[in-house]
Amino acid sequence: MTSSRMVRGLAAPLGYIFTVASLVSAYNASVEAGLLPSLLPEITMAGNGPFGVASFAISLLLVFRTNASYARWLDARKAWGKLINRSRDLTRQALTYFPPEDKPLLDLLCRWTVAFSRSLKCHLCEDYSLAEELPRVLRSHEAEALLLAKHRPTYCLQILSETLKAAHLPPPPHTQPPQQQNGASSGQQAAAVAAIPAVPAAAAYRMDENLTEFEDIVGTCERILRAPIPLSYTRHTSRFMIIWLTLLPFALWDSVGWATVPLSVIVSFLLLGIEEIGVSIEEPFSILPLDALCDTIEANVKELQKTHSQQAGGGGEEGQQKARPPPAREIVGMAAADAADAAAWGQ
Repeated sequence: MTSSRMVRGLAAPLGYIFTVASLVSAYNASVEAGLLPSLLPEITMAGNGPFGVASFAISLLLVFRTNASYARWLDARKAWGKLINRSRDLTRQALTYFPPEDKPLLDLLCRWTVAFSRSLKCHLCEDYSLAEELPRVLRSHEAEALLLAKHRPTYCLQILSETLKAAHLPPPPHTQPPQQQNGASSGQQAAAVAAIPAVPAAAAYRMDENLTEFEDIVGTCERILRAPIPLSYTRHTSRFMIIWLTLLPFALWDSVGWATVPLSVIVSFLLLGIEEIGVSIEEPFSILPLDALCDTIEANVKELQKTHSQQAGGGGEEGQQKARPPPAREIVGMAAADAADAAAWGQ
């Protein structure tokens, strides 16, 4: 408990409350024992009515403060959870639709998908250095280009968009080049063939939709980062609580005597702890495990790449590598072959 960051942060206010409670208890005990002149009265609060009203107000302030902070933390965690899912989805789609001749573009897309998460992490938290993380993700000239960008997550999205645009994805199966009509010139036929889209509309739309989600995630994170809870609300809550806790020993003395000191410290720890939790989760990017989340994205992308590139019957280097599942195309091909065999037997 002594190693807790929250406990260390509360040491100063708890020390203040302990001092006030000790002085109040010592003074009132001295007056009751006649150690001080009789003209000096005990300093106590006869009724708890004002404290009851103030307690209700403090409860509302703490609830609103904590709920607002937790909502910010939850939004940030949901945004990064969506980033993990969309990164997997974009990689899966690219591995499925990119033709073999576009493998350099496919590798480029995978690298920049990982780089996007790393750049977003460093964009949100100054404790991380993007220059130290990029060499193991991007090639040297790519890393230099990204570091020159002013808004690095957006630059990553531009690279990903251009990668999708440059890819020569296969046309839909039902789309065939038009037959040359009687009297049609070869130039007209070439123009008609050129008009056929090189990218399937559905595949291109879905992949670009993921990039749009990436952009929305950046906007959500920037909103959380740049629009904190109003400072006046935080300050008023802290001042209200310190005043209430300072007066608490005066209300407790008549009821509990010297137990005022430990009770005041315990109540202060509980209430100030709630406020400290709200303050700590108000800035979620300083406490979220962004490193682990980025590592998850990188591991998922690499796993999808390895599974996709694995050839049928490839067992690794003399069985030393961990066994991996066969490529998805192999499973689908086996199912298609089974269906063809069943159709042949049925005829």
